[in-house]
Amino acid sequence: MHDLNSETSLSFQTHRFRDWAAADAKPQEGQWECDYDAWPAWHRAVLVCVADHVSRPWSFDDIEQVLYAIARDNDTQYLAREIRMRQPETLLFLTRAALAHGEAQARWQLAVELEMVAGEASEHLLLALATDEDEYVRRRAIRSLTAIGSAAAEELAWAAWYRPGEHQEWARMSALECLRQLKSERLRPLLAEALRDTRPFLRQQAERMRDEELKWAKASLGGG
Repeated sequence: MHDLNSETSLSFQTHRFRDWAAADAKPQEGQWECDYDAWPAWHRAVLVCVADHVSRPWSFDDIEQVLYAIARDNDTQYLAREIRMRQPETLLFLTRAALAHGEAQARWQLAVELEMVAGEASEHLLLALATDEDEYVRRRAIRSLTAIGSAAAEELAWAAWYRPGEHQEWARMSALECLRQLKSERLRPLLAEALRDTRPFLRQQAERMRDEELKWAKASLGGG
């Protein structure tokens, strides 16, 4: 069914994209995948393949190609979302595979979608993603754990604040938001620290959060 010679097959559409990506030495940075004009055909091929595997075992090649397509689809996140809505159990399966040998661009999208899949299995996978080697994967996993009210979310957000790295400004911004959602007592000292920070986006977020808190406190006292 997934014959390389069939235009509707996953193999055909994956090779078609790879050929396009390799042509003219395209710079693979930013949102370069958005320029590909055959996304609809590739989307269909992936979703047909995923549906087909409800009744038959997965091959390693098909897993790799589906994860590769999800990773390339990082702008619209269409594939990860559709797989979650159509076959949530398959999303869990693909996340396990992505943890073993998937790209970070696939793992963070799966972390986002796992927020909408109820159950211990999805939380366990999010906990694994929250310790990922990639900062953005960790960030999205912690945000999803916060959204589902995981008992581990507060500690993970707190740890993310102190973990050094080149993306620490963004990690700290996300940590503040998670701690606010969790109504954590740990928010206040970190917010005070962020207000003194020299990094502009972090400081601006802290100022917005402080101003919102002051506005809420004023309204609760009947001051408008």
